[in-house]
Amino acid sequence: MKREPIEKIEKEADLCALFIHEFNKLPDWTCYPEAAGFDILVVHSDGRQIGVEAKLSLNVKVADQILPNHYEENNEAPGPDYRMVIVSKITDASAGIVKMLERQGVTVLLPHSTWTSEGDKWTFNLSHKLLEVSGRAPFYDRYMFDWNPPERCQVPLMVTNLPAGVPAPVRLTPWKESALKVIALLRSQGYITAKQIAGHGISATAWTQAASTAKPAWLAKGAVRGTWIETEHLPAFDKQHPEVYAFVVEGMNKAQPVLDLTA
Repeated sequence: MKREPIEKIEKEADLCALFIHEFNKLPDWTCYPEAAGFDILVVHSDGRQIGVEAKLSLNVKVADQILPNHYEENNEAPGPDYRMVIVSKITDASAGIVKMLERQGVTVLLPHSTWTSEGDKWTFNLSHKLLEVSGRAPFYDRYMFDWNPPERCQVPLMVTNLPAGVPAPVRLTPWKESALKVIALLRSQGYITAKQIAGHGISATAWTQAASTAKPAWLAKGAVRGTWIETEHLPAFDKQHPEVYAFVVEGMNKAQPVLDLTA
């Protein structure tokens, strides 16, 4: 077979897609794109987590993104067990950043090309590069630094098809998950109460109170005192995350029905 030149990785999204594709093939590991503030949150069935940021070329910005802020450490904020940067290449100019990140406990990983029956392919060769994956201890590698967080990151309700490593990503945050549960309950009942909103761990202020004339409240007063109903100002979180919203609705339908206050 003729050996054709391998295509360059020219987008962070392509780098993330390759990483996710390979990691999801490994036993007991699952990748969640755009989760917990990372490009990718990788979670093992035993609870261990890897927070991953992607960059085509290493720079100081990615160091700022992958390392926790001082206030996060001081407040014992949730975090992953391991932190990692994936990058398409390392140059003479960025080799020093690799050394700095690894001294700070961040693993730097890059793919390499390998010859297959289908031609040259990019691979991270994860089973040989990460001891946490292989369980082996080759002489040329080492275990990732364990950040031992006081609390791990909240894992999303489900794996989504959100693209990772894209500009201005749509992230599925814990707040968004709670908001989807509120919307599902609102539409199921035909109304919602401030207490029910707060019961999902989020403030009812944006839902029930206008920030200004230009930013009206998301909900309007219902026919029964203390109830709130949907308006056109409610953000379309369900359209941003349709598969998660469907999952929430399905779970809610299996639960016990809520007392109808409007009856």
